[in-house]
Amino acid sequence: MLTTLLFSLLTVTSADAAVTFDLNCMIAEKDEGGMLNSAEHCARVDGDTLVFRPGLLGQMDFDAGGLSPVFTNRSWYWVRPDGKSAAVITYDNMADDFEDGLTRGPWSGGMAYYDTQLNRVLATPYEWVDRYSAGLAVVCEGCRKTFTPDGEHSFMSGGEWGAIDRQGRLVLPQRPDAASLMREVEAARAAAPTSAR
Repeated sequence: MLTTLLFSLLTVTSADAAVTFDLNCMIAEKDEGGMLNSAEHCARVDGDTLVFRPGLLGQMDFDAGGLSPVFTNRSWYWVRPDGKSAAVITYDNMADDFEDGLTRGPWSGGMAYYDTQLNRVLATPYEWVDRYSAGLAVVCEGCRKTFTPDGEHSFMSGGEWGAIDRQGRLVLPQRPDAASLMREVEAARAAAPTSAR
């Protein structure tokens, strides 16, 4: 009887752990030199927070800045050793890199920029935001993701395109012609002081 009860408790505990952490992940594994490997029942979503299974953070390979990439819940995340994470866009089949100390990710009202501590430092209403360069980032309102004929790559098309500064102010007005905006952005970046590039 005691053996049956103990076995039942262990079975329920194992099943609860699998249900509680219902997401599977791809993690950069420390023991594998940062190679991406799968980890079952690695995380769960609690509101808008990703919670990792106990012990999993100790298996992750963190870079010199204290960040590790994780793919779960149909998105890439940057994760800190304390478990803080931020969902980011996919760039070149991986988590978006940090450019000028910022990475890009979705938030409930559009796209946002996150710093290396994974604090949301600028939330925008735009469907798409590009990386900052020389103090400017190209943004798009009303654009949509379009795939190349082979389906391997995607790009944003349609909508109204403009450029914002580091405070999120629209400094180059929105327009449907992305090509003319890009010419204006490149000219502004070329004219920017060297310290801003």
